[in-house]
Amino acid sequence: MGIITSLGRCLVTLLNIFFLIISLVLTAAGVIAFYASDISFINTMEEKIRESLKLMAEDTSTGSAGIDDFSITEFMGGIGMALIISGCCLLILSFFGCCGACCKFKTLIFTYAVIITVLLVAEIIVIILLYAAPDTIIGSIKNVLLESLKGYKGIGSSDATTLGWMFVMEQMKCCGVNSYLDFSTTNTDDWKHPGTITPDLDAPLMCCIEKPTDDTMLATSCARTPLVINEKGCFDAVWDEVLGNTKLAVIVYVLAFLFQVLLIIFSYLMYIDGKKKGNKVYPRV
Repeated sequence: MGIITSLGRCLVTLLNIFFLIISLVLTAAGVIAFYASDISFINTMEEKIRESLKLMAEDTSTGSAGIDDFSITEFMGGIGMALIISGCCLLILSFFGCCGACCKFKTLIFTYAVIITVLLVAEIIVIILLYAAPDTIIGSIKNVLLESLKGYKGIGSSDATTLGWMFVMEQMKCCGVNSYLDFSTTNTDDWKHPGTITPDLDAPLMCCIEKPTDDTMLATSCARTPLVINEKGCFDAVWDEVLGNTKLAVIVYVLAFLFQVLLIIFSYLMYIDGKKKGNKVYPRV
């Protein structure tokens, strides 16, 4: 038992040193996200997207004044905060695990074991719901996205929600949340007749596989013909990009599960070993 506990202590210490480094990286990335407007790469990407949107707006005789307000950095603040919070939480957790294992402080290692156990149970519940009853989680996410999509106004708008959706649809080559039919629920019909375009469009111009080069009936027919509209919804496009490889996802889940189970087992073993010598830091002689 002593050898197993010692090996477990080394494993827990090394893994939490690794997690400690990851937490610092996440926190640093979050801070950088707050200052994204000063990063040349982000600025270059924004400029390219603006030029692409302006070109299409000009070709289709649509106002392009609002496109100048497009900014990825407007959406980076929330991402930055999420990264900082995640980094800080992981930092605290890795501190508990590292110090608890390295210094043999039983209170810290017990707290660490309890937190890891709770996280593991929560992860199992989420994974089960995600694959056995996807509507429970996916349905809720889609409802939020559909509500956001109702504010879509089309090319030329300075509305942040509209600009955000245009960016996603352009980058992911997708349309709407589920499909272009989602746009039938928008609060405004501005996107149906941008500029001088008539008759009304069935889907936003951003959904065309090949973007129109002028405002003629023929050029803009791509937004009235389902066969030349990006069929895939943006939710599925993002989902496939992140979790589309089922085999890889299963491998990641299994490895993460095994690592966490090992961490829990070794943590409880160290806690039991620590109870024999009292709740204090004690160097091994």
